[in-house]
Amino acid sequence: MLYDLNIPCPSGQQLDQKTVNKLKLSLSRLTQLSPYTVALNQTVEASNLSRITLKKIDTSAFSDQSTLNSRYPLHLLHRITITTNESLKELEFSKFKQSYDLVAVRTNNLAVFKECCEIYDIDIIALDCTERLTFELNPSDITKAMSRNVYFELCYSNAIRDHQQARLLTLQLGKQLAEYTKKGQHLIISSEAESVSELRSSGDIFYLYVEIDFNQTV
Repeated sequence: MLYDLNIPCPSGQQLDQKTVNKLKLSLSRLTQLSPYTVALNQTVEASNLSRITLKKIDTSAFSDQSTLNSRYPLHLLHRITITTNESLKELEFSKFKQSYDLVAVRTNNLAVFKECCEIYDIDIIALDCTERLTFELNPSDITKAMSRNVYFELCYSNAIRDHQQARLLTLQLGKQLAEYTKKGQHLIISSEAESVSELRSSGDIFYLYVEIDFNQTV
C-alpha cells in the first residue's frame, strides 16, 4: 500500500465536473501500479473559518473503480489543512477531527509552529516549500511533536512547478528533517499535485528520499 496524503480539493463548495474529472485522472494514475491510500485535502485560511461552511468532499464520484480505470484498490481519506500565522490556541480542533480523518496546520510563524509541536491536537504539520521559513527548525520542537505522534509533511509538486527555488527549499528542509527526525521518522512526503502531470512514481519519490539522505529502507 502506497500513500499520498495531499491531493488538493476546493474548500466550501461542491465539486464541479471539471474538478471531478481532474481528480479522476489523478486517482486513476496513482492506482495503476499499486493499491493507494489518498487524502483529499481542503485548505482553508484560519481567518475564514468563521465565514465559510466546511463540508467534506463527496467521494461518491470516485467510489466505482471502473470509472477510474483503476488496476488496484483505492482508499480515500478526508483531510483539512488550516493555514495561519496567528495562534490557534482557542480553536477546537476536536470538531474538525469529528469530520476529517486528518487535521493539518501550515504556518510560517515560529510561535505558532512551536504550538503545533507542543499543544495542538493535530496529525500533521505541513511545511511550505514555496517560501523560506522565517525561523530555524529546532530539534527540541521536532522531538516534542514526534512524542505526540504528530507528523511533518514535505510536498514535492512545488519543486516541479518552480524547479530552482522550490526544489532548493524542499531539499534544505528535507535534509534538516532527516537529521532531526532520525532519518525520516514521523516524516511524510506527499504530492500536493494540482494535476496528474505533477504526480510522480514511487520510484521517483524513493530517489528524492535518497537525495535528501533519508534511510534507504524507508
